[in-house]
Amino acid sequence: MPRKIAVVGGGVIGCSIAWHLAERELGEIVLIERDRIGAGTTWHSAGNITWRPDPLHDATVLYAFETLARLTRETGQDTGWLETGRLFLAHGAAAIGRLEGYQEEAARRGIASRILTGMEAAGLHPLLAGGAIAAAWLNPLSGRVNPADLTAAYAKGARRRGVRIVENCRATALTIRGGRVRGVETSTGPIEADEVVVAAGLWSRALLAAVDIHLAQWACEHFYVIADVAPRLARETPSFVAPEDLLYGREEIGAMMVGAFDEDAKTIDAASLPEPFAFTLFPPAWDKFAPYFEKAVAIFPALETAPIRRFVNGPESFTPDNAPLIGPISGIDGLHVSTAMNSGGVTYSAAAGHLIADILAETNSPFDAAAFRPERFGEKARDLVWLQGEISAVVSRGYRRTNL
Repeated sequence: MPRKIAVVGGGVIGCSIAWHLAERELGEIVLIERDRIGAGTTWHSAGNITWRPDPLHDATVLYAFETLARLTRETGQDTGWLETGRLFLAHGAAAIGRLEGYQEEAARRGIASRILTGMEAAGLHPLLAGGAIAAAWLNPLSGRVNPADLTAAYAKGARRRGVRIVENCRATALTIRGGRVRGVETSTGPIEADEVVVAAGLWSRALLAAVDIHLAQWACEHFYVIADVAPRLARETPSFVAPEDLLYGREEIGAMMVGAFDEDAKTIDAASLPEPFAFTLFPPAWDKFAPYFEKAVAIFPALETAPIRRFVNGPESFTPDNAPLIGPISGIDGLHVSTAMNSGGVTYSAAAGHLIADILAETNSPFDAAAFRPERFGEKARDLVWLQGEISAVVSRGYRRTNL
């Protein structure tokens, strides 16, 4: 009799997990989603995927590129993938030195990246003021997907391989007896399972806290705007990051997306969110975003007079060390989590699915499971004062560290 596996959460992570599990024929799989596939944080993701030579974005991103191609071939579902390359913008000597280190590693691997002057970078992005930056690193291994389309592709592939997907089904509790998970209680009735994977994003912590497992994750507001710039941007315009300014951005249907990883980010208690909170946003946080937008205007002067088409302010879950929580939960056999993607759910989705499948198949993984171990913070994860303080700080701290 095949083992029964329940995946809780139908965002990009949960759908990837379901597809990877089914691809390896690891059991009879059901995926439950509290609203509709792609709800929660997936739908408002910027969708960027960028390789760089650091532990979190090396093998995971290379596998993401491989997965995008394979998923499209298998399902016929367009993910919206567009390879644009990315400009890493730098002002100071330390930042330039870090980019030179990136370039050395990329060159060693035969990747056609290069260091540019500010004026050379301006030749690749029509709105960039070359004199506003000291140097840039052009990384060709970068692009973006449509998060909704990527999630739909994972879900389509999962269904084709026999996964049962149940929408409008809210997980209310985990069923645990005799030291192991037995299933999930839901708003539509109990679901028996031999293995449960909690990939419920914002709601993962509360679901596990009810069984005295405390995940070191908390949510913050994360925001970007879409500005109607002139001239309009070509689709292939390279995206950008400016880590010293905590900025990122890209083309968006001819307009320009500009986002920021906020210092002293506003934390959000998922338990306080209204129900349903599925395709929902917070009000614009202009007071928080304005200082970052001023820095963006200095680099891209056309933004100063560009009408703002949309302000997107949604919750994202972070961890104190800016790495996701992926793996088994000790003390409860059969219980696993894949959550807290630090605003990188699209990037991590392929590797998260592969890693969970490796764990359930009891095979070696190409990914560093220790870096994602859910219980690496120990008892500190119970301390909400410490946790919220760390999460508020890591939004900017983690962005600077991983991009520079």
